[in-house]
Amino acid sequence: MKNLLQLKNLTLALLLSLLVGCAVTFKKAEFSLPPKAADEVSVMSFNVENLFDTTHDENRNDYTYMPLAVKQKDPKIVQACKDTNDSAYRVGECLSTDWSEEQLDKKLINLTKVVLGVDGNGPDVLMLIEVENENVLNIWNKKYLQKAGYSTVILIEGPDKRGIDVGLMSRLPVVGKPVLHPIPWKPKNDEDKKWMEASRGVLEVTLKAPNGDPITFLTAHFPSQANPTYWRQQAAEFVAKLIKDKGPDTMVIAGGDLNITHEEESKEHIFRDTFSPVGDVSHFVGCKECPGTHNYRKSWSFLDAHIYSKALLEKGSGSYKMEPGTIDVIRYDEVHLKKGKYPLRWDYDRQIGVADHFPLYVRLKQRGPAKTPVKDEAPAKEAKPAKDAKKTKKK
Repeated sequence: MKNLLQLKNLTLALLLSLLVGCAVTFKKAEFSLPPKAADEVSVMSFNVENLFDTTHDENRNDYTYMPLAVKQKDPKIVQACKDTNDSAYRVGECLSTDWSEEQLDKKLINLTKVVLGVDGNGPDVLMLIEVENENVLNIWNKKYLQKAGYSTVILIEGPDKRGIDVGLMSRLPVVGKPVLHPIPWKPKNDEDKKWMEASRGVLEVTLKAPNGDPITFLTAHFPSQANPTYWRQQAAEFVAKLIKDKGPDTMVIAGGDLNITHEEESKEHIFRDTFSPVGDVSHFVGCKECPGTHNYRKSWSFLDAHIYSKALLEKGSGSYKMEPGTIDVIRYDEVHLKKGKYPLRWDYDRQIGVADHFPLYVRLKQRGPAKTPVKDEAPAKEAKPAKDAKKTKKK
């Protein structure tokens, strides 16, 4: 009996130590990587959760994200809220949300704190998810992110009727012409066909690294968990093919919000069986102390993930290599923390928070001179004037 009691006490002590260890690990006080070296390139993907400007775009169901005063004055917008939303909750949200210049201003300020909190002036490459259009990126970049020095701003409008797209900003120049790849869906029925065809594509942007070599970025936002698993499986197969078709010597980072939950991965093994054959998956090879990027009902998942092509791996042929020890979930600024550990999404009433996802970060380290240096980079594109820039003032 005494031995049994000792065994129970020892077991309890071990469990407590593990719990305390997890708590200490999670509450890592700050972004603690050493300063980014001159021969490193930093990359971050970030689902910024419904980053819309405040004006209506033609052929987009973006009425929720307009000032309430504008909506209430226009019966056509009120009717559009009713016609373009498929539930009483969504209709109510559209009719009651006041997405004003003040709201946008405060959200952009908070987003900026998170971005510039990385490396002191933001990552070299910022892959963005849930952005409405290039206009709102230009507002953010010109008014708030001057310190980052992002000269490249890319967003190609996709088929999502709500206006949710993926984009990219960077200090590195563009090589060639960016492409938005439509996913070649294979629907199982007519209803799935209708919605799949309106789903988001994969944004391909190639950038010129500091040593002159090209690095390709594939930014994706897979269908949500409200849709069947086979949708995400097909999206994953397509992205894996894009990586593979680039060849073994091409440096590629694919990623974004892939919407694959911990539970789905445990059952379907999409990361393991579809992505691992073409490269390393971020949370398989690094970020061992990270809980995840998204929390739903106290369950953590790496909804956000990166896949690094074989050329970027330790034994790869690329002139840069991915550093597993730098993979991190950015969860340190109080502006983005709920109860000290969960992502604090934007609160329209209190005008606090950021987004319901934490960003995912990594560095690439140069290991040699350029192997296929870019001869002619694309000329710098002059950004379009931001429609709301004059109204949106930095505070």
